[in-house]
Amino acid sequence: MDNVILEKSYCNQSKIFSGDSDYEKRLTASWFDETTADFWLHNRMYEAVDCLKHDTSASWVTVGDGRWGLDSIRIKKRGFQNVLPTDICETLLLESKQKGLIDDYSVENAEKLSFADESFDYVFCKESYHHFPRPYMALYEMLRVSSKAVFLVEPNDDPLVATVNVKNFLKYKLKAFLSRNGFGHFQLFYLKNKFQNYDYESSGNYVYSLSLREMQKMAQGLNFSTIVYKGYNTHYIKGCEFELADENKSKIFKEIKDTISFQDKRCHLGLSVYSGIMIGIYKEEIDLRSKFEFEKRGWSVLNLPKNPYL
Repeated sequence: MDNVILEKSYCNQSKIFSGDSDYEKRLTASWFDETTADFWLHNRMYEAVDCLKHDTSASWVTVGDGRWGLDSIRIKKRGFQNVLPTDICETLLLESKQKGLIDDYSVENAEKLSFADESFDYVFCKESYHHFPRPYMALYEMLRVSSKAVFLVEPNDDPLVATVNVKNFLKYKLKAFLSRNGFGHFQLFYLKNKFQNYDYESSGNYVYSLSLREMQKMAQGLNFSTIVYKGYNTHYIKGCEFELADENKSKIFKEIKDTISFQDKRCHLGLSVYSGIMIGIYKEEIDLRSKFEFEKRGWSVLNLPKNPYL
């Protein structure tokens, strides 16, 4: 990638919170209100942390946590004391520390973290992976500085493997049949029309969504042991930041819950895939207590074969 393009992207990202309008500041401040529909939407995305609350002595670092270090704050509220927020933009992290909301922070480019190998037990990166110009490089860095696992929460890219169901299985078999029998051009037409996604952010980076299959390949390439994952649906409505998470008092919140419930039913029936996915990549075999907690909450635990030649 052109170094000039990279530097422009890094520069834009490092200033992203510097010019926040009064509305933006009011908006982000609302995220500390735990009675809102927006809090309800986002609080579900910390389920991986909830699965590990039996080990509150573990250390965490959050990546792409520039809005007040909010991810680190929410992890600490779950009982963990050693949590360091990081982001490429210092603006709101500095303000958060001055307000006493966080104890410390570090200004970090996710693609070249300054920490030593295995400095933290866990890395948590929520809705930031898609902002990185070179997200795979950032993920390698996150894996490097973690001793146990890295958790990502992102929009879901997988059309087939996000949910295991009959419809998706038949789609996969049909594509394989067409390819084996000389009808590969039909498969290419299908893929061409399904994956033409050219989303870019104003900072200049391409918007990456998360692929379970790609994460599995990366983990196996590094000879890691386990992947845990779970699909989820979400439904954002502008203004939900100022709405109560009470179906009897907020039409917006009721619409959010009803829409997610409908999406969940479609996924369970094999008529759709989840719009978001939570993935954890374990460097070593997952312990039995953590495995139990993940499976209890409906996560899939995928044990990966070890490389027989290493």
